[in-house]
Amino acid sequence: MFWSVLFIAGMLTLSISQLARMIILLSGRWKGPILRSCEHYAPTESVFDPVPSLLFWLGTLILTMGTGLSLYANVDAPVYLVGAFFMIIGFWIGQREREGRSKISDWMPVPLWYKALKERTTREERRHIAYMWLNLPDGTRAHFNDNDAAFASWVDLMIMSTVQQTVYDPILERSSQVSRYQTGRS
Repeated sequence: MFWSVLFIAGMLTLSISQLARMIILLSGRWKGPILRSCEHYAPTESVFDPVPSLLFWLGTLILTMGTGLSLYANVDAPVYLVGAFFMIIGFWIGQREREGRSKISDWMPVPLWYKALKERTTREERRHIAYMWLNLPDGTRAHFNDNDAAFASWVDLMIMSTVQQTVYDPILERSSQVSRYQTGRS
């Protein structure tokens, strides 16, 4: 009896904390995990997709509450089946192909700052911004998490710092001062 109560209380705490984490991420008040999704070098761009996590943790919450209600309050309604359904759907969506995720990424719920960042930057610039985010002191990160205008100004500075690396200059290439390998052109 004691262990089942402890397990249900632990699962409730875990699922509520994970749902609160997702709400904080989607409200735009915590930028680190979303920027971390831009760090990866891969043939396709990784997409921040909050839907699988939201469904999985909502399902966990409903499953745990339904199990607790059926065990301790003698509720006969199979509420836990709804939770299991949400968990399975969340897991299934999380495991589907990345190409399918990138096609529906336009209507997924994302913070406004992330939507603006995707519109103004290239994949390489977002990767550079994500790695520069790691080098920021904790106080600066906290300030940028709370202030989207300051974050946008910092992003502009990071974009300007990558312009030298990403701009193709045919004059430099013709003057043979820079080889084709250095400019990235073939």
